[in-house]
Amino acid sequence: MKHIEELWRERFQAYMKELRRYLKYMFNDHLLFVLIFGGGAAIYYYSGWVKTLTSEFPVGIVIGFILGLVLTVSPISTFLRQADLVFLLPLETKLASYFKKGLGVSFIGQAYIILLILAACMPMYVQVTGSSFSMFFYMLLLAFGLKIWNLIIHWQMLKIRDSYVHVYDWIIRFIFNALLFYFFIEKASFWFFGVVLLIMAVFTIYVKEASKNKTIKWEVLIEKEEGRMQAFYHAANMFTDVPHLRGKVKRRKWLDPLFSLIPYGSEQTYLFLFARTILRTSEFSGLIVRLTLISILIIVFSGNLYLSIAISLLFLYLTGFQLFPILRKHELKIWTSLYPIKPSQKRIAFLRLLLQVLLVQAVMFGLFAFISTGLRNGMIVLLVSIAFSLLFAKIYAPGRIIKLEKVS
Repeated sequence: MKHIEELWRERFQAYMKELRRYLKYMFNDHLLFVLIFGGGAAIYYYSGWVKTLTSEFPVGIVIGFILGLVLTVSPISTFLRQADLVFLLPLETKLASYFKKGLGVSFIGQAYIILLILAACMPMYVQVTGSSFSMFFYMLLLAFGLKIWNLIIHWQMLKIRDSYVHVYDWIIRFIFNALLFYFFIEKASFWFFGVVLLIMAVFTIYVKEASKNKTIKWEVLIEKEEGRMQAFYHAANMFTDVPHLRGKVKRRKWLDPLFSLIPYGSEQTYLFLFARTILRTSEFSGLIVRLTLISILIIVFSGNLYLSIAISLLFLYLTGFQLFPILRKHELKIWTSLYPIKPSQKRIAFLRLLLQVLLVQAVMFGLFAFISTGLRNGMIVLLVSIAFSLLFAKIYAPGRIIKLEKVS
């Protein structure tokens, strides 16, 4: 058993070293200032919105839904690697302590997220129900207990290969989590709690019996661990180059007409390459789409001009900043060095594409601000966003590229 403990210690220490390696870039960069500014603006407007809530607001449904999602999503850290499929498979029966430690680390990491989200929900809860903030500790205990239960059930379900079963498991656990918090907030009868807890107990027994005598699905665990680390690398990639990052490439033939807009000629080589990189690689297209959708949702539901402007500028900056790694995306491929074109054309192509992406976002922000707050505010958001996009692409980005080239 000693070598199992040593294996865990080595894997965990390697993980923490990797975490610290990238976190120092993420929290030392000036982007942290932008995030703090954006977070401060969100807190300011959130507090103002909370003061407008009345007793008719469905706070139980809202908090139940939010915490239901947070509790149901329960990834498990195993620190497994591809080679473990060969070398650790014979030791499967002796790895119980290893995976228990993984569950423990997973709980601690997710407990911080629960703490933050529950703290964010408390002003809304107190405003609507009139209860005191001391209820926070009871709700936190309930959330921690449910998170432990979710992790245990999720671990057992990972032994079952059927993907449909995993979907049903996720839905069932979400319903249980949301219902218990809804009943708690609405101060429902003890019998409602009793019925839900009884069904949960039956479900737990069923899952335990269904996974009994089933072996660990190593491929699934390794795939999920790699996915978890890739998600972290995607975040770190916004601040520094991450060699471990692997984006999924998809053909996306339906987007081919967009490439016909690029003029034919050798001077457009990098523009064509970078455009295909963005549209076909989830590493970039996925992040751009997610940031755009999140910002649009906030703009639509905020109904406030100043918040819409702040969100537009923040997400334009985040989008522009995450595109810089494209410059080095194909750096290690020898055929890019064989292009008979000037090196400066690479920089020109990137700045042109960067501006085009930001302008498309700016137009979308202005359009949805118009839908949400009217023509005047929509035009203001549009003009401010376009001005910011031009400043970012024409002034900030060239200086940033020079800085990156010096580092490399």
